[in-house]
Amino acid sequence: MNQNALTNTTVRYWPLLLCLMLFSGCASESVDDYPDRPITIICPWSVGGATDRTSRQVAVFLEQELGVPVNVINATGGRGVTGHSRGLNARPDGYTLAVITGELNMLHWQDLTSLTYQDAVPIISLVDGAAAVFVKDDSPFHSMQELQDYVKQNPGKLTATGTASGGIWHLALAGWLDFSGLNADDIKWIPMNGAGPSLQELASGGVDLVCCSLPEAKTLFESGQVRCLGVMTEEPLAEFKDVPTFKSQGMDWSISGWNGLALPLDTPQPIVEKISSAMKKITSGEAVVQDKTFPEFMQAAGLSTRYRADDEFAGFLKSNDQTLGKLLTSDAFRQMSSRGTGPLVFPAMLAVASCFILVCLAVQKKVHALAPDVSSETVTSQGIVNTILVLLGIVAYLLFAEKLGFILTAGAILFLLLWKFGTRWWMSALIVVCFVPGIYTLFAQLLRVPLPRGLLGW
Repeated sequence: MNQNALTNTTVRYWPLLLCLMLFSGCASESVDDYPDRPITIICPWSVGGATDRTSRQVAVFLEQELGVPVNVINATGGRGVTGHSRGLNARPDGYTLAVITGELNMLHWQDLTSLTYQDAVPIISLVDGAAAVFVKDDSPFHSMQELQDYVKQNPGKLTATGTASGGIWHLALAGWLDFSGLNADDIKWIPMNGAGPSLQELASGGVDLVCCSLPEAKTLFESGQVRCLGVMTEEPLAEFKDVPTFKSQGMDWSISGWNGLALPLDTPQPIVEKISSAMKKITSGEAVVQDKTFPEFMQAAGLSTRYRADDEFAGFLKSNDQTLGKLLTSDAFRQMSSRGTGPLVFPAMLAVASCFILVCLAVQKKVHALAPDVSSETVTSQGIVNTILVLLGIVAYLLFAEKLGFILTAGAILFLLLWKFGTRWWMSALIVVCFVPGIYTLFAQLLRVPLPRGLLGW
């Protein structure tokens, strides 16, 4: 091969060589250096509830133990699907930790997601709080019996909230109704993203009842703004001895909500062991922040803790999943197990619509009013190329949306398609800026379709 040919070959293939050099330099991070950058904890429920407060305390102590910033992101929506999916489907590198709750063992029974406890590496359970029923301070109800008698005479007139529809607190209230010989929907459930906003809604008179744990309502309860009719345990809680139990009121019904820390499946074992070791030190009281241990912080917040680590936590997850599965698949709760929408429902709808439109265009005969410049051929080479590009865009969305988020992924794909189809670049950018955030606001914020939020949270 002469010098000119060698030069031409090098120039022709230099982009490929450059890519190979870049990929060769992208060696995976060594677990020995972990952690060397900030860590994110994904909390599936909103600010103010027990899960949020637990997540933030864990972040404070882990930051001290691991020596890097630890941030909490509240990924709410989709009845808990959004937060659990984002936490457990994250890259298994130890830089995203998932706070999991009882809903993880409920969502797949309700056909809301395929995610189960088997998709998590359990680290330790943290809070285990019994459900309780709260009313506003001026409510006419002073006991569970009074409430039960009223519901029997007036089914469907009261409203309640506490979490998303079909969540653990919804299940607790509906279970009590079923136990009492009533229908599970005799009290209308109003979906909310956690106990914090639910209790504010109760205090403002927006709902009649709230079902959540006592610690979550501690501030409003102690200030006298809300009253607790009963807690779903057999024995009074040590922190709230004056609150009557359901059993003391002749109702043998009990259920509790829990949360814990987990890592995505396939996280390297050395990283799992490092996080587990740090959490055991934290929950045992060895770690101290501002002259307080983690158990002391949790006790001061009124949160009932139950620390199950590693294999014990894994065993609990399995048994809890079986228990909730039997309850949710029973006849009494089938109406709570309707199929919901997942993060990929919207792109799937777009894919079907796009394919339908492209097929129509491919077989469309020339109609001057609609497409004066369309070729008389029913199928053109450019049409085939455009179809392939759209399908590649859909595949790219499926591959990158969970990592980059809906706005970045959909925006990039839409811009490239518009530009490739002949739209001026500035007009393509303008359409993307106006269209994509609007779609995200409509579906993710207003309709509560849990679109992927990605690394940046949107």
